[in-house]
Amino acid sequence: MKQLFFILVLILTSFDSYSQEILSQHTIDTISFAKTNRPYISKIKYSLNKDKSLKGWTKYYTFKSYVHLFKLENDSALSNAHKAIKAYESLEQGHPGADGIAHKAYYIKGLREYFATRPLTALQTLYRGLELTSQYPESPDKKSWRFYILERISYIHIDLGDIDLALRARKEAFRDSIWANYRFEVINNRLDIGYLYKHKKKYDSAKAHFNEALRMYKDTILLDNDNYDKDVFFINQVRALDALGDIALYQNQKDSAYNNFSKANKIFLDKELINSDLLSSKSKLSPLTSYGYMLFYQDNLNESETVLNKVRDSLRKKYNYTRDERNLYIRVCDFLNKVYFKQGAHEKSTSILSELNEYLITYHEKSIAKQLQLYASEFELKEKDASISKLEKITTQQKTIIKQRNIINWVIIGLFLSFLILGVVLFRQNKLKSKYKTTILEQRLLRSQLNPHFLFNSLGTIISLTSNESKNVIPYTLKLSNLLRSILENSREEFVSLEEEIQTVKDYLELQSNFSQKFNHVVEIDPELNVQNILVPPMFIQPFVENAIEHGIAAITNGKIILKFIMDDNKKLIKSSIIDNGIGYTKGQEIKDKNSGYESLSGSILKDRFKIYSRSFKVNARFEVLEDTDNIGSRVDVYLPYILE
Repeated sequence: MKQLFFILVLILTSFDSYSQEILSQHTIDTISFAKTNRPYISKIKYSLNKDKSLKGWTKYYTFKSYVHLFKLENDSALSNAHKAIKAYESLEQGHPGADGIAHKAYYIKGLREYFATRPLTALQTLYRGLELTSQYPESPDKKSWRFYILERISYIHIDLGDIDLALRARKEAFRDSIWANYRFEVINNRLDIGYLYKHKKKYDSAKAHFNEALRMYKDTILLDNDNYDKDVFFINQVRALDALGDIALYQNQKDSAYNNFSKANKIFLDKELINSDLLSSKSKLSPLTSYGYMLFYQDNLNESETVLNKVRDSLRKKYNYTRDERNLYIRVCDFLNKVYFKQGAHEKSTSILSELNEYLITYHEKSIAKQLQLYASEFELKEKDASISKLEKITTQQKTIIKQRNIINWVIIGLFLSFLILGVVLFRQNKLKSKYKTTILEQRLLRSQLNPHFLFNSLGTIISLTSNESKNVIPYTLKLSNLLRSILENSREEFVSLEEEIQTVKDYLELQSNFSQKFNHVVEIDPELNVQNILVPPMFIQPFVENAIEHGIAAITNGKIILKFIMDDNKKLIKSSIIDNGIGYTKGQEIKDKNSGYESLSGSILKDRFKIYSRSFKVNARFEVLEDTDNIGSRVDVYLPYILE
């Protein structure tokens, strides 16, 4: 009986071995990732184990990673993608089957690293995958995967605050002609490019992309069998119209803003998007905010105030301090401020501006903390990966010792010295990178501290005007609101165009000369300066202008301020001169110190910022004070680093 059983097992085993065929190299190379081909995964593995001459481990692990990704088995997807990349990099020379598939493994690995809050590592992985799509373009689906890689690269750059790099990735994806066959992807990409242009305040380019996206939506018939969520189809139209409405407000085109908000609100109500599961509770507040502006436009101020405060209260229940929440909060407070102006509720207007300022300060602090935590996590993970790699190599060395004991000591010494040198080099590189990132964060923090300083001075002017029952309260506060928006937007950027910085200072001079004290002002710009392409650090000139007004010409009549912008002699710095005919810098500082008893907060911040930029750009960023011999008038020369766009 036992003999019969063993014979039966032997027959079945032999039958199973012969029944599973070994796939050819051509078959392995040409199997697609279609769902119907998933049974081939086990056949590929069987064939590779049976015939060592076959090449296909990159294909096998990538296919497995792809399947796990769609099953939302994220750890398995990442693990198999890593194995696929390791198999690909171990190939001594290229192979068509691996070259045509490896970019997918890099994409999946980069995607999972991004969601594991390792954006810098994810970028490195995704750029390697993008490089492969260019090296081996003969693969039929390379263009589509290239789009997905560029899309993810764009999202990561946005999270890291690199808007220019994000826009470059989006525009590169858009140029792939294959996407003419994927209508919804073309539309969505246009929308994303529009949002990025809007963030950069290039409104004409943004409007062109939003309008083209809306035109394509209008020409699209959404069929029941389309593999596209119908809510997304309409939600994106609402967002595009809201964005066009915001741009119209920035350009003071109130009728256009009202029309776009009206269209967005109609789609939102007609399609019952309030019930959509794709919108978070806070995302549903954006159309409601637009509706509040529509009521304001119709002079229904009380109802507008009620709607906007409802949105504001919903936001204040629990702050998440996300980018979308910040943008919505700015919109709500801006609209409420307009309502309070029209109602003559000056105290409420001042209160809402103060509330917004406190929120933005907290937002910037949390953003900086998040970035620091992110870099720390990246560093810890790299340390862990390095330790694992080192342990694997040590294990290999120990196995070698057993076989070649007489020569292994010299090998260990050589490896140890190599690792020591490599460790020193890597440590220095990481230290330099960390120093650079810390410098960037310090600059952002210092700029954010200037905003409340400027606001507090402006609020003092409002209080003074209100106490004197001046009719200039409303015009002053309205212009101040526009100026504050510009300053807040510029302070979030590392660099702004010289044109924008000059315009902000001009607006400030107009505000002060018209409402605070009468004085003349002139702005002279060297014709050779291309102010649109020259980028400078923001918020450097305005504090010196403010000082000239408050402590230079405040005590005289017929005051005058002259601003000059030229390139310095060695072409490495932009020179800005602030000239006044006041009581002189030294005397003004003596009065200022006598009244305050301590160093100005903005002065301390500016000194710190000059030190940081001098260290970062290896130039002598500084300011110099020149006084008339009779102590009548003063001149401050500010030297700023710059880059070309």
